[in-house]
Amino acid sequence: MTERRTERLPTILVVGMQNSVHLARWINMMRGGFARFIVMPVYFASPAPELDPCLPVVSRSDVEALAPGEVGIFSLTKPEAKRVADWYADRAAGRLFPAAIGMEASPSLIQTDELVTAIRALQPDIVHTMEVQLAGYLALGAKRHLGRAMPPWLLSNWGSDIYLYHRLPQHRPVVLELVQAVDGYLAECRRDVQLVRRLGLKGHAFDPMPASGGVDFSTVPALDRLSPPSQRNTILVKGYHGWSGRGMHILSALHLAAPALHGYRIRVQFCSAAMLEMMQAMAESDGLDIAPVPYAPTHEEALARIAEARIVVGIGISDGIGTTLLEAMSYGAFPIKATTSCACEWIRNGRDGIIVDPHDVKSLAEAIVRAASDDALVDAAAPRNRACVEERWDVDRNNAAAQSIYRHMFGDARRTAMTAA
Repeated sequence: MTERRTERLPTILVVGMQNSVHLARWINMMRGGFARFIVMPVYFASPAPELDPCLPVVSRSDVEALAPGEVGIFSLTKPEAKRVADWYADRAAGRLFPAAIGMEASPSLIQTDELVTAIRALQPDIVHTMEVQLAGYLALGAKRHLGRAMPPWLLSNWGSDIYLYHRLPQHRPVVLELVQAVDGYLAECRRDVQLVRRLGLKGHAFDPMPASGGVDFSTVPALDRLSPPSQRNTILVKGYHGWSGRGMHILSALHLAAPALHGYRIRVQFCSAAMLEMMQAMAESDGLDIAPVPYAPTHEEALARIAEARIVVGIGISDGIGTTLLEAMSYGAFPIKATTSCACEWIRNGRDGIIVDPHDVKSLAEAIVRAASDDALVDAAAPRNRACVEERWDVDRNNAAAQSIYRHMFGDARRTAMTAA
């Protein structure tokens, strides 16, 4: 009788924001018998509900004990007092990476030695960082420490990660070191693949894919079950204004467009105090039905808002694809995006959506007026956009593509092991 041999299931250590629905959706696209997924948090937060079922892990035996479909969450064991002391020591010694804009470096962020500990304890076949300025910089610190003992490293580039940050004097040297240190690079945009090659990428660049993975379109209502865009009277605004978002620019454009927007409900998500003040003034002076909407407590509610919208507007100085763009395309809402995104890789400007310079408020106002007044435009765009996302954002298609990426990285892992032996 011959002994039956079982092949060890590969382990992928995903370093990222454990409370991110995008990270959870990526893992959910893949979870099952293909590989074991372990999440290494980059800061303290409760895991996204979509990650369930998930269990804490601290060792290789914990990883091996995970049932098919269960996700591991690496348990952070460094005492809080030690983390604070280490952080201040690293800051004093100049060892901290520059902080992501809008997120001050603090002891609540996970530190390099904690990722090194996780890699040594869990023995992953691949380290996959999802996002750059927190997860990517953390892994770069680990690679500096581990050298050739670092597992093959796959970097996912989200949104503004490199397109914006490679221009900033504090970040540019780190970005240059990082793109030359990774073994595999997965972007959302073709634009960013070309950029990182110019910045010195030595690893393999995979075909771009949305950071959120894919959608099972059998669960998304067909367009004929929704109101045609021309019969919807809501303009949904992504109102972020800060390091990248330009919500105040959108409000300024709505003010210019106000005479054409009476009868529309303008609903603004993610409002600052300054935006609320401006919206109140616009409601009084322009006679617009404009109001904030609270943060949607569930993803289903957020999608319901998009399904009611004729137009979805999101403008910033830097972006990737933007999941809101893909969701608008899925539910028939007409998208207006900035030239600083890679919306041009998904929609044809003036036909399937409108793409404008984020600093050109007059052109943005003209785009909003056109989308609000041209019924034929918005109705014709809806089925084309839906067909595009059904093909390119499909969960089965992107699951297969992601498995192919991981298998390529597993090959790197085997080659590394053979070289080390």
